[in-house]
Amino acid sequence: MTSRLERLSRQVSRCRQCDRLVCYQNKQKNKHPLHHCAPVPQWGASRSRLLIVGLAPGLHGAGRTGKGFVGDASGAFLFQALHRFGFATSSKPEDAALLQTAITNIVKCLPPNNRPSGSEKSNCAQFLREELEIFAPGARAKPRVILCLGSDAFNAVQSLMGLKRHAFSHGQAIALRPNYFLFSSYHPSRLNVNTRRLTQDMFFDVFADICRKLSDIDD
Repeated sequence: MTSRLERLSRQVSRCRQCDRLVCYQNKQKNKHPLHHCAPVPQWGASRSRLLIVGLAPGLHGAGRTGKGFVGDASGAFLFQALHRFGFATSSKPEDAALLQTAITNIVKCLPPNNRPSGSEKSNCAQFLREELEIFAPGARAKPRVILCLGSDAFNAVQSLMGLKRHAFSHGQAIALRPNYFLFSSYHPSRLNVNTRRLTQDMFFDVFADICRKLSDIDD
């Protein structure tokens, strides 16, 4: 039987709603024939407890591999943390399987200059909204965590979940329910890492806090 998430992934893969993104991806596909250059669905564990939300595919990351945060410098930085804290089988993104973790973006298609427009974010909101609905834990489920990488992802998730608006800050944790938490972190972009706006220790601290929330089953 096809799961709701599998059906959603097929819908994402078939989407051609944003003319600018379709045109741009087609141009990049002509330049890079071996690149994915198509919508990128959520990937990872089908029954995840950690959902990581980024902004959009990068040309040489998900735009090449078809998997969010696999193939570029941002992914390499992220997977160091995922592997260290038991959420991935390897620190090398292209060799890794995700463990109790899934990765998605608020925009599923590769945008020019890594910046989707407001209308493109709005068009893609239907997909992220359903991903969040699927991920949400039941009242008696083990704890689950959404980790938003960057302010765009954080603001989009808050809006789609109808939450009271919180200002973005690195390392904050918001309790949505006793077993459901929203975390925010600076995006592990090359710029943020190179300027040390985000260091490995800062990122590891966020994941250590996430692990504490996920293990807090009986409290």
